[in-house]
Amino acid sequence: MERSTKRMIIIASVVLCVLIAVFAIVYKMNKPSANAGSKDIVIEVTGSDGKSTEYDISTDSQYLIEAMDELAGNGSGFSYSGSDSEYGIVIESINGEKAIFDQDNAYWALYVNGEYAQNGAGSQPVESGSTYTWTYEAAK
Repeated sequence: MERSTKRMIIIASVVLCVLIAVFAIVYKMNKPSANAGSKDIVIEVTGSDGKSTEYDISTDSQYLIEAMDELAGNGSGFSYSGSDSEYGIVIESINGEKAIFDQDNAYWALYVNGEYAQNGAGSQPVESGSTYTWTYEAAK
C-alpha cells in the first residue's frame, strides 16, 4: 500500500510539472505583444557642423522629453543630457555635443515642424506626424 502511494505522488508530480510547462508554452505563444506607440514622430538633430540625423519613433508619450527618454533607451544612438532650471529642463548636450550658453555662447534650439517652439522639451506636447528638431545655435 505504501509503495502505491509513493508511485501515485510521483505520477501526480510529473503530471503537474508537464501541465505547468504546457501552460507556460501556451502563454508565451499567445501573450499580447508589445505594441508600438500610437504617435509616429521624428526627432531630428542638427549639430554645429550642419549635419542632421533623423530618428523615427512610435510613442505614446505625452511630452517630448518622455519621447526623448524612450529614444535614448532603445539603442538608437540618440542621447541627451540637461539640467533643471526654473523654466524646466535645459538641454545641454545631444549625441555628445555640448551647447552650454554660459561656456560657449551656444544652445540647443527646439523647432516643431519648422517653427521655433513655444515650449521646452518637458512641456512640449507630442503630436503624431510632427517633427521635433534640435538645432545647435550659436549666439552672435
